[in-house]
Amino acid sequence: MLRAGALLPLLAACTPDLLAGANNVRIGVSWSGTELDAFRAVLAELQPTPGLEVVPLGDDIDTAFTAAGRSAPDIVMLPQAGRVRELVERKRLRPLAASLWPTGDRYGGGDRSPYAPYWERLLFQGGTLYGIPFKASTKSMVWYDRDAVRRLGLGDPAAWTIGEWIEHTRELAGGPTRMLALAAADGWVLTDLFENMLLGEAPEDYLALTATTERRNWELDSVRAALGHLGALWSVPSALPGGIGHALTRQFPDAVREVFDRGAAAVVVMPDFAEPVVRRCLTHTGRPPDSVGATWFPRVRPDKPPPRIVGGDVAVVSAQAGSAATEVVAALAAPQAPVPWIDRYGGFLGPNRQTSADYSTILEPVAARVRTHEYFDLSDRIGAVGGREGLWRVLVEFLKEVGDGAGPVEPAIDRAVRALNEFESGRR
Repeated sequence: MLRAGALLPLLAACTPDLLAGANNVRIGVSWSGTELDAFRAVLAELQPTPGLEVVPLGDDIDTAFTAAGRSAPDIVMLPQAGRVRELVERKRLRPLAASLWPTGDRYGGGDRSPYAPYWERLLFQGGTLYGIPFKASTKSMVWYDRDAVRRLGLGDPAAWTIGEWIEHTRELAGGPTRMLALAAADGWVLTDLFENMLLGEAPEDYLALTATTERRNWELDSVRAALGHLGALWSVPSALPGGIGHALTRQFPDAVREVFDRGAAAVVVMPDFAEPVVRRCLTHTGRPPDSVGATWFPRVRPDKPPPRIVGGDVAVVSAQAGSAATEVVAALAAPQAPVPWIDRYGGFLGPNRQTSADYSTILEPVAARVRTHEYFDLSDRIGAVGGREGLWRVLVEFLKEVGDGAGPVEPAIDRAVRALNEFESGRR
């Protein structure tokens, strides 16, 4: 029964004709809505390709690796590139030809290689290629309403420190426009905040937590400091529009709308793929594009470097897939393959430095900068502890404990650190 339940999202996405088509290549994706439409536009431009079928799996992307038979995806657009090593160890992925990975020598070597070095570290296992970067994403981007920031006297968001951010949060608490909109129903929004705080505190600890496959020790001063910053931000009474309970029901488009449509907050921390939602807000409100500002996550302190974190989606081929799947991956790896998404929909950063596209005025500088980021998304690289039952759940519980001044921050930090260590030890 459990196995059948895991297959339901796959079966629901397929028509009988498609299920009967033995030559179709099935592509499992986590995208929905505009992103799904954009990916279909990309596939429509691929030539030549076999018959293609998109299987939307949402947050149940793991079912792509447990399904079997004709309903199983051949290709998975994996939103957690850090999981490639684990999937290789579980023998879930088919190796790809090394020729799909352009070498630096072909482009002059060094920084002129098409992909940033972290992609190679993630996607080559034991010297064998198992994935191709398709979509990059910056996890250190802050969007803000220029008019609100100016009206409220908040200064230059690009110059904020975390301390100033917290102080502005206190100043605006309870007012008609709060400082921050939070989409706490999406656990990755909370992990993005935590990871930026942690990287801002101690890059060496951030790297150490991502580098090991052994049991991690979360009892670190930097982890406690990062949680302390979040606690200071979230514990301000009436800090968030509608309060903590409201934030816990908000998904990421809702938080974007609270800033650019409803004016309930001045700032939202969100990756680049929020751009289409921002555009729709401007259309709805009749405001010009230059009313939107974008900058990078604040420094923890003036003497610390600013955090810059990248994530993204990679194309991998399931172990049972045929050779036609690798042909599709090769087509998706072409530098110009994602251009329909970039040009028509926005909210997309191409990881290939050779991609030439018309980015929006907001994302053009971001697209250039994200390819130089050195730190990859922590929660995508640490296995199950970075997922729903690990870091996501711990941060949601932490938010509930301290939000709106519900309880003291220090004991909540103790419980969060203990929960992470217990998860690592297998007791949770």
